[in-house]
Amino acid sequence: MKVDLSQDFKNKYRNLMGKRAEKLFEAIQDDSQEAFRLNPLKSNFKNVSYSLNKPIEYSNIGYFGEINGNSIDHLSGYVYSQEPSAMYVTEILEPQTNDKILDLCAAPGSKTTYIASKMASQGLLVSNEINIKRAKVLSSNIERMGITNTVVTNNSPKDFEKKFDQFFDKVLVDAPCSGEGMFRKDPESVKYWSLDYVEQCANRQRHILDSTYKLLKEGGTLVYSTCTFSPEENEQNIDWFLKKYPDMHLVPVKKYSGMEDAKPEWGNDNPELSKALRMFPDQFNGEGHFMCKMIKDGTLTEPKERKINNGLKKDDLQYVQKFAKTNLNSLTENNWLRISDFLYQAASLDHRFKGLHILRNGLKLGEFKKNRFEPDIAWILALKPDVLKTIFELTDEQFEKYLHGESIILSKRPEFNNKWIGLSYQGKLFSWGRYSNQQIKNVYPKGLRR
Repeated sequence: MKVDLSQDFKNKYRNLMGKRAEKLFEAIQDDSQEAFRLNPLKSNFKNVSYSLNKPIEYSNIGYFGEINGNSIDHLSGYVYSQEPSAMYVTEILEPQTNDKILDLCAAPGSKTTYIASKMASQGLLVSNEINIKRAKVLSSNIERMGITNTVVTNNSPKDFEKKFDQFFDKVLVDAPCSGEGMFRKDPESVKYWSLDYVEQCANRQRHILDSTYKLLKEGGTLVYSTCTFSPEENEQNIDWFLKKYPDMHLVPVKKYSGMEDAKPEWGNDNPELSKALRMFPDQFNGEGHFMCKMIKDGTLTEPKERKINNGLKKDDLQYVQKFAKTNLNSLTENNWLRISDFLYQAASLDHRFKGLHILRNGLKLGEFKKNRFEPDIAWILALKPDVLKTIFELTDEQFEKYLHGESIILSKRPEFNNKWIGLSYQGKLFSWGRYSNQQIKNVYPKGLRR
């Protein structure tokens, strides 16, 4: 599909880039580069049906290639489709297992799920999205990938200021932007572009950066990224930020093939800006991005934590233990949190989260019903196979029927007799099944059926 670039856009980048602008315009008319990422939180995570022959240089879990959103690899959370240049943001952030990290503009979840995969279900990751529809998509992607250490919130950056002053070790601001770097991937987005829109985005980004500064610990790391070429949203905003907050300093980031220094001349000739990086599609095998890493002066300290009440009722533990005794080989009983009739293995019980709009706090284990406990699909997507007493491997035909919403009729009585079993296809757990009388009843969520 031809990308219809406006005359204002062309004039702007001819003035900024000279003759090279024509090469950029040509690259925007090329096909976008498809890529995907593996999920090391899964057992035997390289067991996928996609070729791993084209690894991405700067990511040990990233590969060039296209995936099918209806494949078992995708449904079970073994793969995540992510544009190759966007993968480098997480590598720059360098998540560690004991970090407290905020992904402030997280939907739809590509960077959050990458961050979580490097944290090995430890530490705390807060993934926020101000738009409720996008926040729900973010939450569902986190569930599919089997992530347990994440709180998904639907709040403005200002809401965090009131509660999380100097709380986070690391903050990622993948800022909402004018999207120029994604024009060839989403040609329709060109319709929304204008010179005024760029200015609106730059102004909004400054407000977000102001909030971010307050949330970041002394000694903490801030990574800022956009998927636009616009100097107003990139070099000029970072120059403004560094001048407003002189205790923030850019640090160099490694540049791989096709990556280049950001442009000091586009940011008031601040020489520090060369430490940031740019990716232009005429040189780099991916879409257009700007990225930089900043450190705040000082030494990291651990904030004091006051825990909220977990809300558990008298018989809750008994019901879950009864379920586990019948269906599991082991049960982890830490950070349990009851919200309404649902049980979570909370990513955090910190009182600071009270008052925020939380869509997901850690791992949703299941629901309390009359005198019993029933597990949630999120739990099976996060479980290791050896935790389950019974795993039933579906045939091709059975898998298609189950996804369609049908139950599985067994021709003979199976060796197991426990009620809740793990269902697997091509060696990948993807759902619970409820066994009774030579029949595996369908409990796959209706919203996921096809």
